[in-house]
Amino acid sequence: MPNPTETLLNTRCLRYLHEIDVHGGVRAAADALSINGSVISRQVAHLESLHGVALLERSGRRVALTEIGKSLVEHFRESVRRDAELLAQLEDYRGLRRGRLAIGISEGFVEKLLATVLERFSLQFPDIFVELRGGATADVMSMVHNGEVDLGICVSGSSDPTIRARTFRAAPLCALVSPHHALAGERRVRFEQLAAHRLIFMTARFGVQLYLDSMIRAERLNLTPAYRCDLFSAAQAIAAAGLGVAFMSKDAAQYYVNAGKLVPLEIDHPIAREYGSQVIRRLGRRLSPAGEFVWLHLIKAMQSR
Repeated sequence: MPNPTETLLNTRCLRYLHEIDVHGGVRAAADALSINGSVISRQVAHLESLHGVALLERSGRRVALTEIGKSLVEHFRESVRRDAELLAQLEDYRGLRRGRLAIGISEGFVEKLLATVLERFSLQFPDIFVELRGGATADVMSMVHNGEVDLGICVSGSSDPTIRARTFRAAPLCALVSPHHALAGERRVRFEQLAAHRLIFMTARFGVQLYLDSMIRAERLNLTPAYRCDLFSAAQAIAAAGLGVAFMSKDAAQYYVNAGKLVPLEIDHPIAREYGSQVIRRLGRRLSPAGEFVWLHLIKAMQSR
């Protein structure tokens, strides 16, 4: 007969499963936790033996969770969220103003939007530690969904039933070229005009690429990029060097535009004009007073743009 205390779910092991799910393997999870991979393997094997179920399965070179493994990870994440909410409530009751606020943010939002809100926030909550975690749109959505951050700011377009979003019209999606580029003298370009030039695309995790792909499908074009980047800063540098056409809002490339290193060209296409941004939080998640402050002021800031 197993010891009754051993039949309880081991929180540490559930965390290991969560890290395996996030990072796609035991070794990657161990690296993220700075522990030996054998520790994770033993814990998972023990839990499988204890309950008579398989928690992991091979999927090519990656390790994937079985259905019951996914259920355990979701149970763990929900427990973490509930614990965080309870601790926030206790903090409210004690009237404490110290704490931590985590915000997931895509490139291009810090300078024009978040900095203004954080200036007000720091005056009202000087003892709150703020953690900013950058990522593409899909990454920010995932961080909010998994409870890794309290709020997120990213390009709109993706949807998740577990996420509450406030969407706003952003600066339109534009093409960015060097002042010496053949298109630099144009103020507005048709999307099909760009087909003859070297293009700089982002990876599929970026919201801007979803808009680009939509325009390509709408115009029935077959475009092959010369470059594909996972950082806006890299795309901006390549475009500024005269090596291609980058795509993002003027706000996201404000530094290069103000320095005269990039010229923004309006894309004459309805999808480009629909380009939007969003502030997101997990549906049903109770934010701390500090989190609510940032949520409300971000919405106000985006409404006034």
